[in-house]
This record gives sequence, structure tokens and C-alpha cells, in this order.
Amino acid sequence: MPTAPTSDTLVRPLHLAGPGRRDFAADLVTHFGWSAPPAAGDDVLLASPDGQALLALRPDPARWEVTVPSPHQRGFRWTAAFDDHAPSEIAAGVLYTLAHGLEHWPQDLLYSAPGRDAALAVLHEGGWASQQRDGHQVLLAPDRLAALTHPLYGDDAPTVLTGAAQRGTWSVTFSPRTPATVLQVAAATLLRPAVRPADEVPTAHRVRMSTEPLPPMPGQRVLVSPRHLAAAESALTLLPPASALWHQYRPGQMESSCGRVRVKRTPGQGLRVSAGPDGPDHRLAWTAAFSNGTPAEVATTWLESLTDSVAADIDLGTGSTFAPGPGMTVGDAIEPLTCAGWITHTDDAVLHLVSPDGHASARITHGLLNPATTSAQALAHTAHWGATLDVTGAPSHRWHASLSSLAPLHLVNALSLAATDPVPAARRSDRIPAQFLGAVRLETAESTLSPAALASRTRSTATPLVSVTRPAAVPQPSGLPAPAAQRTGTAR
Repeated sequence: MPTAPTSDTLVRPLHLAGPGRRDFAADLVTHFGWSAPPAAGDDVLLASPDGQALLALRPDPARWEVTVPSPHQRGFRWTAAFDDHAPSEIAAGVLYTLAHGLEHWPQDLLYSAPGRDAALAVLHEGGWASQQRDGHQVLLAPDRLAALTHPLYGDDAPTVLTGAAQRGTWSVTFSPRTPATVLQVAAATLLRPAVRPADEVPTAHRVRMSTEPLPPMPGQRVLVSPRHLAAAESALTLLPPASALWHQYRPGQMESSCGRVRVKRTPGQGLRVSAGPDGPDHRLAWTAAFSNGTPAEVATTWLESLTDSVAADIDLGTGSTFAPGPGMTVGDAIEPLTCAGWITHTDDAVLHLVSPDGHASARITHGLLNPATTSAQALAHTAHWGATLDVTGAPSHRWHASLSSLAPLHLVNALSLAATDPVPAARRSDRIPAQFLGAVRLETAESTLSPAALASRTRSTATPLVSVTRPAAVPQPSGLPAPAAQRTGTAR
């Protein structure tokens, strides 16, 4: 994606920035496979590949509307309508999250439970003021020119975002069953700057807005942070290198020396990992998946943590890599995300997180199965469940990483660490989407690095190790290789 023209500016706050570029419908076609459905009505423009979501352009008043019906129950249907004057980033964020979610976690969108506090928590963190009136929770923007109105009681009232337009007001309306994740994304979008051509900044609001030129690119190669917005430079993530611990199982597949972990690379599906106490094909095995767009630094750092974990289990005769173990809470597993400022919200089964920039989200199942579960309760719960991380803010830079429900939580923690590692990633400057320029930090990619800097950027010091205590004497299971201290070569 080419860099934005120099005439573009970063505009704050987004709710005063005007409608902007409405290219989200074309992006749904190009990057998510949406297409025009047959005989769907004059207003319906596009349908998702599975037919579960419809995008329409409605007249009188002019608005974009997305509808997600339940496959089996009409009561689970939800809609979101975007006024034609509303900032297009809100519709884009919701639609990209919806399209990505239907591909990777459709149950949360098709059988959604409404998350009353999802957007409220995000905007409260962003400095919006809260008040109650007429049975609604109302959050007001610091300039009082935008508001989110959320019903306090009942399940039949919509959640509405409103703001000042060039003339009058704009509105975005979410039906009662809109999923918490969608509300979170819409709210987080309002907290980041908009990218606008200087001549498109609404004249009615110029005195209330701050504008600044887009940051100049420091060169053709730049260092990008945070890492989760760097995206991938190549289509495939590398496999672990051959070593005393990893050997080639088949072309494009590596297997651990103990035979219990397998890593394979598939051109159309990215990187896949499977592991289990009795081998990767056992019914109790867990899996990990990294899509082709995952930054190589994230997948490689996580694979290094997996290697450390496997090596420790082989040395100690333990099995913490291959089955969930006790002792780690949900909060411990995702602590790198919460420490990096990711905002949490929970429903009856899943803890949802959204990054401060609004472009990334995460989910981890807490397993309490209680609609009244708070984020604090979910974070304190000890569970054995997997997690997912998603980046959907730019269609050409979306990626997905997931660990299945039997994955050990220390490897969930390793994924969280890999995604939030502060070490920047080197990228071509012309591949950074314009909508990321208000959220990323760019530095010149030095051609020469000191040994210390090179070591730091080769492998982050944040890479976790398995916390184990070496027993005085551990019998070595038959069929396993000698301990690492006796092996030749490296375990990585």
C-alpha cells in the first residue's frame, strides 16, 4: 500500500474529521472475498463469502447498514447502521473486524451476547466523561461534541454514537445484540487520529481540532513499533532451523526430537503447530496457527519460546509443553497485553482485549460461564484455555494467531510477549498503511548496529522460559534423547 500523499494530515479528534474516504466496500471485495449476492434486493450491495453478513446502502436517510442474521434464531440477529456523514473509519473498523471474525471466530458474531460495558470501558480510558440520564449511560467526549448513549436497563434499546458533522450531527446505531468486540472496535477507533487531505478538514470545526502533517518517512527502510502493526514482509513464516532438537519430518515440516511437537508450513495457510503428550496426532493434542500475514518476528519469537519449553521438558522428564498445567491465571497469561495498555472486557465465557491503537484485539476463554463475570474475576481465574490475537485495522496488513483450548498458558503468555515485544521490526516505508501512521513509531533503520544492539534486535530479552525447578534426580524416559547438556549442537 503506497504512502499517503504529503498533503494528507493527521486530524484529532476523529469525531470532528468528517466522513473521509469511503473505500471499505471495495476493501471487503479485494481483501475479504465479499461479493454481490444474487436476488438480495436493490439496497444490498455485498454479502460475506459464507452469506452470514450483508452490507447495504440505504436511502432516506442515507446510511450504510450491515446485518448479521443468526443461522437458526431470528432473535440473535444484529445490525449496525452508519450515517453517511459519520467518519468512515468507524464503519471500516467494524466491517473489517466482522469480516475477519467470520473467518476465524464466527460463533462470537453469529451467536453474540451483548456486552454492555465494552465500548464504555474503552472511552472511559480515553478521557470521556460518564453520566446517567433517562435510563441511559452517556459518555461525552472531552469537547462535548460527541457522545455514546448506552441503555442501562432492558435488552431492546440500541447503543448510539453521535457527533457533530459539518452541518448538524452524524450517528452510528448498533442494535441491542451487537457483539462486545464490535462495540469495542468502534469506540477504540474514535480515540485515534484520522488521516485527511488538508482541504477536506471540515471548516466548521477547524478551531476545535488539531492538525499536523503526516510524519516524514526517515528512509526507504524504517524500524516500526509496536510490532503487531508491522505486518509481514514475506508470505511465509520460517520454520525452526534444523538442530539437535528439530529435524525435518517431511518437506515443509519439522518435528521435535521427542516426537511430540510438529511444525509445518503451508503456502495457503501459514504456520501450523501441533503438540500432545502422546504425539501431535493424539486426540488430546493442542494446536497453534499463524496466518501468512503474521509478522515473522512474532511467530519466530514464539517458536523460540516453544523450543525452550520443549528442551526443558526433555531435560527434566516433565510435560508442561504438551498438556495444560496448574498454577497460572488468565491474568498471568495475558499480562504483557494488559501491561501494554490493552483494555479488557468480559462476557460469560471470553475475556476480550483491544489494543490502545484500536487496530488489534485479543480473546482468551476464561471458562466461568457466568454473564455477570467481571474482568477482574476473569483475570484472577485459573483456567486451561487458549487465546487468539488479531490485527484487522488495515485489510492488507491483517493477521491472526491462535492457540487452541488445550494449549499451556505459559505459551499463551509467550504469544502475548511476542506481540508486545518493544523491539521494532525493519520494514519498507512504502508498505506502511496511511491509517497506521498515527499509531506507529518510525525510526531510521541503521545500516550498522553495535554488537549489543544487534543482539537485542536478534532476540528480545522478553522471551519467556518455562518456570521449573530441577529435581535432584529425574529418571529419563525411554526413547528420549540425552539431556541438553550432553547433546551436541544447539537446541534452537
